[in-house]
Amino acid sequence: MATYTLIPNPGQAFHVAIVGNDGARQTLLGFETEADAQAWIARDRLRSRPDDLWMPGDFRTLPAI
Repeated sequence: MATYTLIPNPGQAFHVAIVGNDGARQTLLGFETEADAQAWIARDRLRSRPDDLWMPGDFRTLPAI
């Protein structure tokens, strides 16, 4: 599973650093608040769940924000 690191940028936006299972790294820039960054991380974790973790009745659609 990917790892996520929240990077505060004092007086500015928040960034999210991601390291994928394969070691690939990327950084998403410019979340206005920490809550926005945390919400994105939560949604990304849901989208990234392996198929074998999904139970009957689970839906892959996420609520609009």
